[in-house]
Amino acid sequence: MAMAIRSLLIFLCILSITVPTFSLYEDQAGLMDWHQKYIGKVKHAVFQTQKTGRKRVLVSTEENVIASLDLRHGEIFWRHVLGTNDAIDGIDIAMGKYLITLSSEGSILRAWNLPDGQMWWESFLQGPSDSKSFLFVSTSTKVDKDNTILVFGKGSLHAISSMHGEIVWKVDFPAESFEVQEVIQHHDSNTIYVVGFVGFSLFDVYQINAKNGELLKHDSAAFDGGFSGEVSLVSKAKLVVLDAARSTLLTISFQNGEISFQKTYVSDLVKDFSGMAVILPSKLTGLFAVKTNTATTFISVSSEGQLEVVDKINHATVISDALSFSEDRQAFALVQHGDNDIHLNVKQGHDWNSDLLKERIKLNQQRGFVHKVFMNNYVRTDKSHGFRALIVMEDHSLLLLQQGAIVWSREDGLASIIGVTTSELPVEKKGVSVAKVEQNLFEWLKGHMLKVKGTLMLASAEDVAAIQGMRLRSSEKSKMTRDHNGFRKLLIVLTKSGKLFALHTGDGRIVWSVLLNSLRQSEACENPTGINVYQWQVPHHHAMNENPSVLVVGRCKPSSDAPGIFSFVDTYTGKELKSFGLDHSVAQVIPLPFTDSTEQRLHLLIDTSGQAHLYPRAPEAVAIFQLEFSNIYWYSVEADNGVIKGHGLKSNCDGEVANNYCFGTREVWSIVFPSESEKIITTITRNSNEAVHTQAKVVADQDVMYKYISKNLLFVATVSPKASGDIGSATPEESHLVVYVVDTVTGRILHRMNHHGSQGPVHAVFSENWIVYHYFNLRAHRYEMTVIEIYDQSRADNKDVWKLVLGKHNLTSPMSSYSRPEVTTKSQSYYFTHSVKAITVTSTAKGITSKHLLIGTIGDQVLAMDKRFFDPRRSVNPTQSEKEEGILPLTDSLPIIPQSYVTHALKVEGLRGIVTVPAKLESATLVFTYGVDLFFTRLAPSRTYDSLTEDFSYALLLITIFVLIAAIFVTWVLSEKKDLRDKWR
Repeated sequence: MAMAIRSLLIFLCILSITVPTFSLYEDQAGLMDWHQKYIGKVKHAVFQTQKTGRKRVLVSTEENVIASLDLRHGEIFWRHVLGTNDAIDGIDIAMGKYLITLSSEGSILRAWNLPDGQMWWESFLQGPSDSKSFLFVSTSTKVDKDNTILVFGKGSLHAISSMHGEIVWKVDFPAESFEVQEVIQHHDSNTIYVVGFVGFSLFDVYQINAKNGELLKHDSAAFDGGFSGEVSLVSKAKLVVLDAARSTLLTISFQNGEISFQKTYVSDLVKDFSGMAVILPSKLTGLFAVKTNTATTFISVSSEGQLEVVDKINHATVISDALSFSEDRQAFALVQHGDNDIHLNVKQGHDWNSDLLKERIKLNQQRGFVHKVFMNNYVRTDKSHGFRALIVMEDHSLLLLQQGAIVWSREDGLASIIGVTTSELPVEKKGVSVAKVEQNLFEWLKGHMLKVKGTLMLASAEDVAAIQGMRLRSSEKSKMTRDHNGFRKLLIVLTKSGKLFALHTGDGRIVWSVLLNSLRQSEACENPTGINVYQWQVPHHHAMNENPSVLVVGRCKPSSDAPGIFSFVDTYTGKELKSFGLDHSVAQVIPLPFTDSTEQRLHLLIDTSGQAHLYPRAPEAVAIFQLEFSNIYWYSVEADNGVIKGHGLKSNCDGEVANNYCFGTREVWSIVFPSESEKIITTITRNSNEAVHTQAKVVADQDVMYKYISKNLLFVATVSPKASGDIGSATPEESHLVVYVVDTVTGRILHRMNHHGSQGPVHAVFSENWIVYHYFNLRAHRYEMTVIEIYDQSRADNKDVWKLVLGKHNLTSPMSSYSRPEVTTKSQSYYFTHSVKAITVTSTAKGITSKHLLIGTIGDQVLAMDKRFFDPRRSVNPTQSEKEEGILPLTDSLPIIPQSYVTHALKVEGLRGIVTVPAKLESATLVFTYGVDLFFTRLAPSRTYDSLTEDFSYALLLITIFVLIAAIFVTWVLSEKKDLRDKWR
């Protein structure tokens, strides 16, 4: 055993020496990479400004993030990213020192320490049924008092100790269809009111003892018109709701066990009303807002339940919840949109006509409308009350407004990226320098002397800081022109809000951003959603005077059969060139490898009815398309039905949509997986733009193996239906994982492999002729990674170089998917330590540089692993020739080398995707990782064999050459003198 451990340690030491890693010195951090932290679109916010010291605002977001933000600068004090299935239902502050969060549909309650974000306690709440969830924390001002937290979720009301998280009591409600709308406890009252609806037309009120959870009283009343479910609580025992038709307002009073209804038609309050009304969510005393097709109407409620219109606003309007800023005074914020600005009014709750604050703030139109507003008050030096507003914009950005100005802003829309592509920067014109750095001779010499000291490890801490600052100042990585190595580019990212950003790869700054009008809500498009962003025009040669542009594709609704949307954006200026709605749906977007005379790339869009539509709609595009008409194939996956189909084109469309740009399709082949034994969980293909340097692979015995290179291959992974859930949902005997390699032109299955006792999720990457995929082995209770390499046997016997030179070798003959391939596969499996979120592979300009797999781990970091670790020809005792080839000895598990984390000590929270982009320099590849955070870096998988590093010390080289020349001269003089002395003897 000791011998085995010693051997393993020696092997790991050898690996750390022979395998390239991506570690860097401390002073190199930030030179080739950048990291940005975000939180996402804010859903809830509470302010903590009472105590002296740090003023903060606590927020929860749609990306399931809870965070503490500095109220002065908007920086993140601390944050936690919860799981994807742990959506946050509400937050509040308890005891003045804990942030309370309710999540997972009211089933998990947590307390977080306000100063540092450490979790103090966690409670799991259970109930008989799923239901709406509510969080109610007492507003007592006594710090450190153990107040009871009320939580309604899973059909039960829980009382939890705010100090320890223990459940004090629990009440289950008998009616399964009881939908709770409000949980009410008045200040210092021992009675809790739980109000809600049962079924379509029944209103229920439960009175519960706050100390022991005893049910005191249950009242119920029916209303024939039914309820819509939207409720506004306007007083202690009065609420307003719309009827089922959304045309009548009901004022419901439930005081002293008596329930009464008062009807008021919306048309009596709002003139020219038609359609359906909506009650805006708010918590205002004696006041609520109704949104109709024409305006937003504010209505007051008298103590007798009478409704009266207070004001009517025709502009887009957002209101905040009520804020108590003195013992008996309440205020709320009202935000209206102007032409190029917003109007912020703070009104007193009982006096609509008096404005406590009235400000006008200029705002960038690219942020869109205000979606939410949260208000906070503070005491000025003259003892008067001031107000600040935290607003959430349409583009998911977050702004703090105070004293008529924007104090700070955060671009948190970048936490929800759904599509990424790249664009080249403009060429630098001759005689024009974008960034001029003027240094005198003394500064030049001083800088190079510092570099020499750093190289010789003689630099002090101050010298290291000076070197790093000098590098950042003199770096050309942030210039707005192309560089000869291809490191400077624009990352064009599309976010969930419909906003497009251009990020500079040098420093990650936002070059421009545009909120696409085509992806904003309108009458023609009620709920638009973006699909992806594609390169549309990439100028080369004769089209260099044109600016590059990208195509953004979206839908009017989340469903796949909704009409599509096109938008074209200039990547240099961020200007939306044009946009239009499509007369068909968008089920699939296929970028074709053809361009027209203006370098616009052809795209084929497949709709839900199976018809193909060509863009751009121009005669030249049709002519180019017709030349390759018979060679265009694609596939579709129906995962729910267990079917994969191959498609081809036929003649133009018939019927109402007939035009020169619409084509009918035909089904070429189909594969139907038996539903009782297999379910499709993963499909993946090669990157269509991947460069392959050579098809031949020379192995250890000087033999040649030919890779089976085809862009028409599809990797498919299926599992047994019982194993399609989470890990452990099936026994090893009930689960199996089957993988296929399918030719998408003919539907021929080239390879099939069965992993018994294994299940997903499966993450895979397909590059050149090999596939690596990750899954879970139930029998071994460990994750595994398997590699499959595919080789072409039909060319294995043709190794005559003279035939290749004379053009008679079969490598020069065209390759067709219809010719039956003679392929052979090699595979090997290894244990892997981590769960995986994403896998991709490095890509370079010519495909010469060795490949590295980039693995996004469950810890939200990116691990780079040499493809040699996944060589299926690894053996326990490789021969000498195999060692010379670089084949590593076989081990049952893949080693994790800490220096191979390309993210270093950083985390990309909520990691969702990894994108690699080749640079012009063959040894380098650009890596962009996105999730809630963003991370960018530059890698050299085979080291920088074709260039000198940026920190190469030219001064040291010159000094070395000078010293050598001086030494040669001195030795020559000494030699001459020695010869002269010898001759005189």
